Amino acid sequence: MQTLKPLTVLAVAFALAAPGLASAQTAAHDGHAASALEIVLNDGAKWQGDQNMLTGMSAIHATMTANLDAIHAGSLPADVASGIAADVQKQVDFMVENCVLAPEVDEQFHIILGEVMTGISALEAGEVEPGAVTIVQALNAYGEHFEHPGWQMIN
Repeated sequence: MQTLKPLTVLAVAFALAAPGLASAQTAAHDGHAASALEIVLNDGAKWQGDQNMLTGMSAIHATMTANLDAIHAGSLPADVASGIAADVQKQVDFMVENCVLAPEVDEQFHIILGEVMTGISALEAGEVEPGAVTIVQALNAYGEHFEHPGWQMIN
């Protein structure tokens, strides 16, 4: 079992403690039920992040899309899923350690990171499909709520 870094734990705490936010529905992924994330837009507009956020989220997106066929086919081996979890965790750690977001943007972004971390935990526990789906749903919610040039939703 992997020990979480203090900054990662802090990210989860922010995600869980965000008060008074309206629910946003993430799109269902390939027949899987959609989940509710507690995230809102910035007065109807997408939130503006920083380069660290863009870099980290792009890397997570690339990791997930590179393995999407095997995930959809249910043929992703547990050891590969564990490697994906480690790669995604590395990006989450990078973004948390280098966070310079304004507080209101940071609060919303930590909700996304909390969901990504839920997916990481599932992948580490060998729950490949639920873990991957959770991360993909978080990525799609991110794309719906944050400005990220060239962002592609994952189907």
